[in-house]
Amino acid sequence: LLCYLMFFYVVVPCYNIDKGCDYMKPVTNQFDEILVNRHSIRKYKPYEMDDDTIRAIFEMALKAPSAKNFQPWTFRIIKTKAAKDKYSHLFVGNRTQYETASVMVILFTDTRYGSRAQDVYDKAVLNNLMTPENREKQLLNLKNLHPSAEDILKQGILNVGLIAMNLMLVARHYGFDTCPIAGFEKALAPAAFGLDHHEAVLA
Repeated sequence: LLCYLMFFYVVVPCYNIDKGCDYMKPVTNQFDEILVNRHSIRKYKPYEMDDDTIRAIFEMALKAPSAKNFQPWTFRIIKTKAAKDKYSHLFVGNRTQYETASVMVILFTDTRYGSRAQDVYDKAVLNNLMTPENREKQLLNLKNLHPSAEDILKQGILNVGLIAMNLMLVARHYGFDTCPIAGFEKALAPAAFGLDHHEAVLA
């Protein structure tokens, strides 16, 4: 099995800063405002984030680039009180963030991302983003690659880091602040989340 116990990244959308209850409309499109004024928040105001807002944030964040467009990430979302109670034992530290955040988004890498090649390239051909000839060339190139487990995990870390940053910036675009969290009970995570053997805890 590949190592699950790397580091844990939690994105915590909080409250809309400027727009009251108008949560589905972006607060700002000014890139410098989004980038420079994003802050890691440790304590959050009470707010129940609706599923449509979460979906809108993910739809934009999923535009993140990834090696060969394999998008080697999976997610778990902790939102309800029942879910927070269930996974509370994983967060011995960072209690204030965990207890006050509206949403916790946990990121993993799918270490079988190479198996996605056929589907990814078939869709690219269907959408006229890749020629059939180039698809076959790329698939052949992949067959000739023999990366080590360590190299696969390194690729996963790099790619999941890209979408993690996207999630935080898009959340800010919608007026929500976030906080990346690195501390949790690593040895308990695979069993707690029921991870498949190919999912590694990265962020």
